[in-house]
Amino acid sequence: MSSPIDSYVMVAKRPRTQDIKPTDPAVVVRRSPDLWFDDGNIIVRTVVQDKSQTVYKVHKAVLATHSIVFRELFDGPQAAFYAASELYDDLPVMELPDPPKETNDFLKALYFPEETQRHRPISSPFFEGIWKGFPFPYVGILHLAVKYEVGHLEKHLLDTLRHAWPQYLFDWDYLQKRTEDLEKVYLRSECFDLSFAHPEPARTVRLATDYDVLDILPVVYYDLVRVHEVIAPNPHEGFRRADLSVLSADDLRRLTQGRGALRGKFLDGLANLLVVLPHDGCKRVPVPGKPWPCHAGLKKWWDAQLGAVAGPSVADPLGWLRETVELCDDIPHDEVCAGCTRVVKKYLQSVRQELWTSLPEFFGLKGMLPPNWGQEPEPKLWF
Repeated sequence: MSSPIDSYVMVAKRPRTQDIKPTDPAVVVRRSPDLWFDDGNIIVRTVVQDKSQTVYKVHKAVLATHSIVFRELFDGPQAAFYAASELYDDLPVMELPDPPKETNDFLKALYFPEETQRHRPISSPFFEGIWKGFPFPYVGILHLAVKYEVGHLEKHLLDTLRHAWPQYLFDWDYLQKRTEDLEKVYLRSECFDLSFAHPEPARTVRLATDYDVLDILPVVYYDLVRVHEVIAPNPHEGFRRADLSVLSADDLRRLTQGRGALRGKFLDGLANLLVVLPHDGCKRVPVPGKPWPCHAGLKKWWDAQLGAVAGPSVADPLGWLRETVELCDDIPHDEVCAGCTRVVKKYLQSVRQELWTSLPEFFGLKGMLPPNWGQEPEPKLWF
């Protein structure tokens, strides 16, 4: 009777003495340059791909320490394991039936944890290209971490996804600030494709769905809206790319409907700004029969901001509102009092926070997530 382990790994059968001969001469066997240890006690072999396969001389104890599946395989007497296995370099051979690149990346992640810690800009020093390729290098590792039950590695990779698309606006703002710094590095080099300065959202939609990391989906869809809005990139301005072909029909429906709902809520918030004024905090004495004293100056400033509301700002309302909150400090003090300026700033911040916490509703995800998604116990601001 076959063991459950058989569905995970294939122990290469020991050939009979008269059958020992070179394998297909067209297949090149390569030793891993990174994972070939003199004191290793098992050979891991990949399947043949492009007429080559790689062998790794590693340690059963290391594999068993990380993986429940390997722990069960290596637990107990190993005489039967040796007897059933083909030998290479006088050691038993275990062939993993997974894609060779996934196998290589997975084994390297077990031995060299730093391989999976390159995309943590909040906790790591800034360096150029920090998001380059993310999350593609981790897809295969995550697949095998789940398959071979490497719990700590699976958790780490899912946490990294949550780090790239955080639940709280405070963390999102911090990441955007650092990403904007990175974009400037690319633009100074006249590299206008800024895709490498950002995580790739389209494939992450599928990844989050496949591995049940649903709490990142509102932010991933929002990020995808920002990319999808750029239809024909200007070759002399920064732009991003996304491969929408990987999205399902349901994904595209969420994206389209969510973009419309987000835009509508954003424009409603802009239209209602002057409705919150006048207020009791105005420092100027009103004149009977005339608009409140700060109205003309504030309307002049606000009309100038609305003139910048176009495609990119509608695609990224959170970014536009963040910049506009910062510009509140530039409202002319001789035309608008400090009290009215504070009210405007607070109102724009509240619109922003409401947009953020409404992302699950915009993209049809509300029933899949906790009702308090995005609501920080004590909201904070980086600006």
